Amino acid sequence: DEHDPEGATTSQLWSQSAGLLESALRELDDLDTALRRLEAGEYGVCQRCGRAIAPARLEARPDAALCIECARLAPR
Repeated sequence: DEHDPEGATTSQLWSQSAGLLESALRELDDLDTALRRLEAGEYGVCQRCGRAIAPARLEARPDAALCIECARLAPR
């Protein structure tokens, strides 16, 4: 393992890059799911309770599938 005494090891950099890639792929999957809900006419409707998701929440999280009340109840 190459190591710069003043920086991260190569394996640390690869691990960080892999984590960033996984996160980006999850976000793309979530956005693809949101697009399918939009095409089905279900975008902006909470999948748990059926109420409208607040526009401010959708602006902050375009992939939101739950209203804020239901999101608070959902396990993480």
